[in-house]
Amino acid sequence: MNILDVLTSDAAIAVTITVAGGVWSLVKATGWFDWLRRRRLERALLALEAAVEQVYREYVRALKEAGEGLTPEEQQRAREYARERAIEIARAQGIDLLRELGADFLDLWIGRLVRKLKTA
Repeated sequence: MNILDVLTSDAAIAVTITVAGGVWSLVKATGWFDWLRRRRLERALLALEAAVEQVYREYVRALKEAGEGLTPEEQQRAREYARERAIEIARAQGIDLLRELGADFLDLWIGRLVRKLKTA
């Protein structure tokens, strides 16, 4: 038996096709996991944005109309309300907001959304 007989045997061809199929599945699954991760991130950001807008309409706007503006304490309280409300909204949609956006980065995301609302 020579190398050509081994390479053209049914077992060698089956192994080659199986390995190629496994590689192809891995490539396709990686794309699918990336899509799923991006989708979860987008849903988490939408929940956070909804919470920031809601806190602005219900809390911040009332404070601004009542006075000159927000004190640093009121700004911090508004961010805390937005954080709590975002976690509630996301949880209702089956999203773990702290896991998706990162507990350490949630305040950063809120700050970005607040700046976005101010410029809009």
